[in-house]
Amino acid sequence: MASDDVAFETAVRVPSQRELELQTLPLAVAAFPNKAGNVLMKALGSVAPLADLKHLKRVRKAPEDASLLEAILCTLDDDDDDGAPCSGVASTDACPADPSTSADLAPGRLPEALQALYAQHGGQRLRLVRGAAVAPQTRQQWDAWTKLWPITWRIPDHGTPVTEETPVDAPTQQYFERHMRAALRLASQAGVDNAAVLVDPEAAQAPVAEAADRSAVHPLRHAVMAVVQAASERDLEQWPSEADGAPQGAAGGGAGDALAEGAVEAGAEAGPERLQHGESGDPAAVSARPTHGSIAGSFGGAAVGPSGAGPDDEELASKRPRLGAGPEEAARDAAAPAASRPYMCTGYDCFVVREPCIMCAMALVHSRVQRVIYCRPDAAYGALGGCRRLHACKSLNHNYEVYRLELKRPT
Repeated sequence: MASDDVAFETAVRVPSQRELELQTLPLAVAAFPNKAGNVLMKALGSVAPLADLKHLKRVRKAPEDASLLEAILCTLDDDDDDGAPCSGVASTDACPADPSTSADLAPGRLPEALQALYAQHGGQRLRLVRGAAVAPQTRQQWDAWTKLWPITWRIPDHGTPVTEETPVDAPTQQYFERHMRAALRLASQAGVDNAAVLVDPEAAQAPVAEAADRSAVHPLRHAVMAVVQAASERDLEQWPSEADGAPQGAAGGGAGDALAEGAVEAGAEAGPERLQHGESGDPAAVSARPTHGSIAGSFGGAAVGPSGAGPDDEELASKRPRLGAGPEEAARDAAAPAASRPYMCTGYDCFVVREPCIMCAMALVHSRVQRVIYCRPDAAYGALGGCRRLHACKSLNHNYEVYRLELKRPT
């Protein structure tokens, strides 16, 4: 089928995390007089700290008696959960916050230190209840999970993660389809199963660079690696060095060294999948546009060192996105006078037929793209929703959004 004739499903944003299922664990809970509260909390913190369950409140008011409070004494093994209402993984519908669903416990089931504390502070109604084993990701999860046992809501360190596939709007869908068709057409013309297109969304009429997969020629020349290199060579042609007419190096912000850096960091982890992208086809027919040699450095391209850095290089380096900057911040940082060379691929969208592997996903991190849109998921080697979710790693110095635009399946 020709690329112009294909139909697409609605594109969705790929979640940065899978939505957590509710996992519960058995808790030994007892009631105590209200007046014992402060002393009891200090004693429990010393005798039985719950370092791994900081999301659970240690104490709550007894639901049916205002003169009592209930406290978590300790966790129990699932083997002690005889007669408890829920198994290890349960939904909140199966585990309602009803005291009648709890199971009574004998004090002898507690460790000796807690048996003494239970007797000393007038403990009563020792029961086994279940609470959430992990902290909720979203406010909606908190609303449901806190019904088992109260949970302290804390906003996640890097904001609420994207856990649901969100469809794009109609204009975005049309934009995605137009450039994904270009990537599919390029792969078909080259006789391979993968190709990539880099687009500046601010001037989306023509691609910045495009490249078909070349892994049949060299195991590192995946489509993503080749297209970033093509974009780098385009920049070197468009913004040559004013000092001696030679192309500027990595200090000036070209994308070439990003490939070598990404390959070093991710190559060992990428493993056998480096040969899995686009091996089919005649190597001689595979192309990258513009073509001025092979991948930089060890691939035979122009290897440029840090020498010759000057004021222009400092100005370009100042456009580097801030540590941890997201796509919106990166796009703002990309704003520069028309005559300035862009910093790598800042603010660009990358359209790739097959979901990038770990090596390619890291190259896109170093290249500072804004969004990655792929057509064919790769459950075995894909790093953006398949076997990994690299875009969820907030410790990286750049993060991008990821979208999946699949072909419609025949009915």
